[in-house]
Amino acid sequence: MKITFETPKTVAEIAAVFLSFTPVRDPMLKSRLSFWTDRYGDKPLADLSADDVDAALAELETSPGPSGKMLSGPTINRYRMAAHSLLRFARQKRLLPRGWVSPFDHIPQHKENPGKVRFLTPDEEQRLMDAARVQSWVLLPLLIRLAIVTGLRRGALLGLTWGDVILDDSTPHVRIERTKNDDPHVSPLTPDLVQEFRRMRRIKAKDCDLIFTGKHLDRPHDFRHGFNEACKLAGIEGVTFHTLRHTSCSRLAQAGVDILQIAEHAGHRSLSMTRRYSHLCVKGRANTVNAVFAGG
Repeated sequence: MKITFETPKTVAEIAAVFLSFTPVRDPMLKSRLSFWTDRYGDKPLADLSADDVDAALAELETSPGPSGKMLSGPTINRYRMAAHSLLRFARQKRLLPRGWVSPFDHIPQHKENPGKVRFLTPDEEQRLMDAARVQSWVLLPLLIRLAIVTGLRRGALLGLTWGDVILDDSTPHVRIERTKNDDPHVSPLTPDLVQEFRRMRRIKAKDCDLIFTGKHLDRPHDFRHGFNEACKLAGIEGVTFHTLRHTSCSRLAQAGVDILQIAEHAGHRSLSMTRRYSHLCVKGRANTVNAVFAGG
């Protein structure tokens, strides 16, 4: 029996292949891709036009989101980035004609509003850790501490297996095969994390087993309720899990670490993402200024 394979061509077909072959770190990617496949799923991706993109973006700008509120500019940009990820995948797999021009070209993005970066003070971190220890999921304190030390995104943390944690080394670390930006990444571990990882590892755990699981060992645990309850118990407001990533980068900036090193720590491809912490780098700049100009 001869097996034939048809090259995916439509938006929906290529999106299905993309999702099946690509480790998805962003839990919202699938739903944002669905926005595009619901409207243009039957259309060949190569035929997607600038008019199609304009119409879709206009719909996002004028229609309330799932919460009933109008979508912000940065949120609309996330829908756009989901489509960009699909186009990048299609180019890499040569599913688009050579020389094909993206319909997103020359369509400006909404302005990103970085706002004020919320990060935890050392006292807030301690209160959060204390509150996490009384939650039902025993791995929550380890997850929180690991997020603060490494600055890794939630998707990368939840995708960690025991084989990704290197403890018997001169420099203990966790390794991420592919981050949200499709780059490999290594994050050093502190001694307290090394000790906690060794304490938490199950005797029969295999290197391929996920670390942050609950009763279902084949998928990451949904820790959102426990995290929110810990924040309430700690009396901490205006905090999401992503705040822990901001905390990691902000602590480095406050300690005088330069922007390039913080960008490497966070896995930022562009320094524009890291500059939100530059106002905290006073100590590092002060040391530089004094070293150059205060000699005597």
